[in-house]
Amino acid sequence: MDHINSSTQKYELPWWIWILPAPLFVGFQIAVRGYSPELARALLAGEGGWYENLTVIILFPAIYFAVRLVLDHKKLPARWLSCWYALLGLACVYFAGEEASWGQHWFGWETPEWFGERNDQGETNFHNMSSWFDQKPRLIVELSAIFAGVIFPIYRRRKKIIYKVNQWQSYFWPAWVCLPVSLVVGIIKLPDRIIGTHNIPYPFNIGVSETQELYVAIGFLIYLASVWVRHKRGMDNR
Repeated sequence: MDHINSSTQKYELPWWIWILPAPLFVGFQIAVRGYSPELARALLAGEGGWYENLTVIILFPAIYFAVRLVLDHKKLPARWLSCWYALLGLACVYFAGEEASWGQHWFGWETPEWFGERNDQGETNFHNMSSWFDQKPRLIVELSAIFAGVIFPIYRRRKKIIYKVNQWQSYFWPAWVCLPVSLVVGIIKLPDRIIGTHNIPYPFNIGVSETQELYVAIGFLIYLASVWVRHKRGMDNR
């Protein structure tokens, strides 16, 4: 791997953008549940809960950064990167659409007959129709978060591998700033899988699926914003 001795840290996001979200949303949910179960159900539970809607809201700026990178494709260090960011942008659009059931949660229309017959929850979305649209993509995201967002940044740090701003590796691989949220995405479901949801004491038995989805959205945003910042500042300093 090509590496250099100088640091590119000056081309990164401010620390509070990528460190604070990791403990914030898990801690907030536990705190609200501990304070008042009724308040927690009113604010956080169900399809209209804060975290469900916040997930969709956070994906909008992620889509924006993906679009900006695709539009700036001529200045990227490799042509295929624009396809990569287009793919991520489409993934964010799909993710946001599915979370909001493509607007049904907000506008309250009746579920079309075709979806109603095939959807486990009678909603206008695909992820409740098959594990290929839900559990399997979720597993891929978890494994990707652990490898690319946690293990590889630690490996780079230990080996002192720092890519130049204009290298494709700097644009593709998640930087150190992606580690905290990636760690949450990768491990937040482990207690459920190891000891079971019903064995986790209240208030720590949080709504894991919705919380994980929120962190996935934050992960998309931090990754794409981080790339955009490195790209833009790198271009300004050439």
